[in-house]
Amino acid sequence: MKENLIKNQGQIVAALSLTAILSVSSGLTMITSASAAANLLPETTSEALKENSKSTRLPRQVANAVIQDLTKKQNVSPRKLKIVDYSQQTWRDGCLELPQPDEFCTQALVPGWLVVASNETQKWAYHTNKDGSSLRLEPVTTSKNNQPAPAKAVNNIQPVPIPANELPPPLDQGVVFREIASGGITGRTYETVLRNDGILIRVRIGDANDSERSVRRVSLQQVKQFERLLDKKRLSKYKNLSYPAPSGAADFITYTLTSQAGTFQYNDISQDSLPKVLQSVVQAWRQIGTSAQ
Repeated sequence: MKENLIKNQGQIVAALSLTAILSVSSGLTMITSASAAANLLPETTSEALKENSKSTRLPRQVANAVIQDLTKKQNVSPRKLKIVDYSQQTWRDGCLELPQPDEFCTQALVPGWLVVASNETQKWAYHTNKDGSSLRLEPVTTSKNNQPAPAKAVNNIQPVPIPANELPPPLDQGVVFREIASGGITGRTYETVLRNDGILIRVRIGDANDSERSVRRVSLQQVKQFERLLDKKRLSKYKNLSYPAPSGAADFITYTLTSQAGTFQYNDISQDSLPKVLQSVVQAWRQIGTSAQ
């Protein structure tokens, strides 16, 4: 009898011990799970915020400005147009990097957008400022079956010789540099020459009344600096070479630049694909035009 009582007491103690162990184990499991969940929350929240921060929406007024301008210029129904791509840009001048023939652009960084609109058969690319109050249409249009690269995407353009009958005459005595800009939407041709005395003269070719002539001046120091740049760059390597627009391009502006070393030619589509030497000359020439008074 006594042995049975002791045996029963031992079983009760064992049962109570097992229950305690299971309770502690369960509690530890709950604590571990809660801790794991707590550790996951910040990471999940952080990922969600990071994902949301990736999307930068195009302002509605910019999209509307592009659609309105395109409707007016291309006579396309606004109902058929939609924005198919866009990206934030910082343009390098006040012309949004799309100057008109011989236009003098302010040298300033302009935050804005590159916006691509389409009616499913054609695409048009626009350069705009931040709010769409200033915008310009890239001269290259693309179609579904024939897609020449847009102006900003042209790379590795191979130069071709300028035909002899298309070469401009040599520079007159006392002239340091000359630019002939032709084409674009207006189709007009402008000639700008820089003389060694700092005089910068711009005229429109074919203007019988000479009504668009402008005469401005830059400092002699600027002229000397520009001449040293031209000598340093050894432009004879690029003598009589043209960097053409891609096949299918239209309404682009062709620039024919002449120094004492010779002539080279490019357009507003191929400008970003010029050799760095020529790009530096183009940039310095633009600065001459900007600083002239």
